[in-house]
Amino acid sequence: MAPARGTAKPESLPKRESASVGLGLFVILATIGLLLFGFAALADEFGETGKLAQLDVAVLTWLQLHGSESGERAFEFVSWLGAPVLFAVDIAVAAWLAIHRLWRSFALWVIAIVGGAALDEILKLSFRRARPSVASEFIHSGSWSFPSGHAMNSLVGYSMLAFLLREHVTNARVRVSIALAAALLIVAIGFSRLYLGVHYLSDVTAGYLAGGAWVLACVTAEQYTRTGARRPRGWRTRKRRQPR
Repeated sequence: MAPARGTAKPESLPKRESASVGLGLFVILATIGLLLFGFAALADEFGETGKLAQLDVAVLTWLQLHGSESGERAFEFVSWLGAPVLFAVDIAVAAWLAIHRLWRSFALWVIAIVGGAALDEILKLSFRRARPSVASEFIHSGSWSFPSGHAMNSLVGYSMLAFLLREHVTNARVRVSIALAAALLIVAIGFSRLYLGVHYLSDVTAGYLAGGAWVLACVTAEQYTRTGARRPRGWRTRKRRQPR
């Protein structure tokens, strides 16, 4: 018996869903590839005396000439939001998820945060770029400059926090507000590192690129393992009920 007009065939449902999932995965992987390509391009040029190095020096010099003591105090506080405060947020969120037994979200959070911090350290040790000479006013311990740990870790931490909050918020305006607040905070932290003279522009940009790629990889892996665990059972059920 032919299906009623306007009704999709049962076997077409999983095929359409599979095509949609495949397209979404392709777009995400392409985006990750572009982010990594941008990071590699910056890493390939920062040690040379080309346009990128000139831009780094020009931005650093301009901010040093036009900065003020009050501005330094303000952005020093903003910078704290990307290290000590962020560390406290990391611990608090992990504890909250564990107390409420949200183990899948807990695993995603720990992998993203710990993995991002480890990746940042590996990249710093791999490139070993010295910090700007003026950084000694705020950086008293030896650490490398590329990529910016504040930029990378703040993007990972605050964007992951916004992602987890999104799952508990249904109001569209509140979701948008959370995303905008996280984005503004991440940008402010990155700019604070430039204003204080502890990083070059390419350091902060590379931190954002690496952090963005890492967050997309973590979220995509979590989402696709979650849907992958559910989809086959539903597909088999629909196929069993297929009319003969």
